[in-house]
Amino acid sequence: MDYRENPDTQNWEHRLVTKMFSVSSEGIFQGIYVGTPSGKLLARCNAGWPDPDASETLNNIKKAVAKYYAMPKSERLLSNLPNPATDRLKFKEDQFTKPKGTLDLRVTKRGYAYPGMTTFDERHPMFFGIDRLWFKPSELQTLLPGSLTVGSSKQVTGPMRTRWVLHNHMQKAASAWDEPHIQVGNFTSTITEVSGSKVNLEIKAHYELKANTQWNTGSYRGDLLGKLTIDSRTLECSAFEATMFGRSTLGKLLPNAHAGDPSQMVASYITINPQTDADDNMVPSNWMWGYGLNWCQTR
Repeated sequence: MDYRENPDTQNWEHRLVTKMFSVSSEGIFQGIYVGTPSGKLLARCNAGWPDPDASETLNNIKKAVAKYYAMPKSERLLSNLPNPATDRLKFKEDQFTKPKGTLDLRVTKRGYAYPGMTTFDERHPMFFGIDRLWFKPSELQTLLPGSLTVGSSKQVTGPMRTRWVLHNHMQKAASAWDEPHIQVGNFTSTITEVSGSKVNLEIKAHYELKANTQWNTGSYRGDLLGKLTIDSRTLECSAFEATMFGRSTLGKLLPNAHAGDPSQMVASYITINPQTDADDNMVPSNWMWGYGLNWCQTR
């Protein structure tokens, strides 16, 4: 979809993709596609609705790959290789990068069963969500009490308190939350152990949110519990583990996205991003409106 909205229509990559999808009645559309380097669309491989059929999708991909190898090389390959420096299409997301020392967390979340649920709705327990949650060193520092002694605690404010809920890490469906919607947001950090510059912390939070805007009239009530190890000198985290559990209630069910009861219990698990595959290199889904490009400029 980003291709369709990119204004650089004269770019080589943009022209190639536009050419590839010119034979599709839907144009450039979301899905799993197989195409040739020369710009020929071979297949749209998605199968199953509303339940995705992974086996049939894989079969469709294999058929498209076989079709690719059956084509003459002159038809499927480019005569001249593109120049990555000039021919690659650039997106705003490319400018969003992690400041040095940023804690990169993986968020995995899944909703519990609710009345009237169907697999048309992404909140269905069959589906789980994965996202990223980033904190810069300056944000991590807000976790440390003034006295680095066992038992010392503090009330945490700022992004460390709000980002968990404003970026929808506590619910399956995405809602437009703003800070005034946090009616209760008590976030406490307590030192449980100190060894040199290594500090073990326990974090606890209780949230109550209620929105009343044209974009969101939903609510949330839940808790966070976690533990981490942070170096008080470098502000690097060597361990981080947290969970959130609460009730998410949609104010309005969208006919093209939701089915069943608007209220659901949701559990989230948050740990350090293992960086084991390409998916782990994704930026947070709320990178534009939740963080913003200015966020990247400082530590």
